[in-house]
Amino acid sequence: MPIHFGTMPHHCTGTVTTAVEAYSPAGGTAHGNLDAAAYVCPNHIQTARDMWQAQNLTPYVTGATGSSRSCGGTTDFRDSVSAVTPA
Repeated sequence: MPIHFGTMPHHCTGTVTTAVEAYSPAGGTAHGNLDAAAYVCPNHIQTARDMWQAQNLTPYVTGATGSSRSCGGTTDFRDSVSAVTPA
């Protein structure tokens, strides 16, 4: 399984507080396979949710405490990545 590290299209220097995970359906549930995650500040949670929904994925918001990273990083486990720019 390939792993793609990238960034969201916006530019933000805020500190990451939240991971917005992206799931595709499998096994009869909308949260079947973890396909990707975006790491964002509080101001960009909805931006990340919208990004995953536009790719027909189901977003799930969870905490990412203790990070010193800047907002907007992504990790994508899908074979083809359409909306994430490689780092």
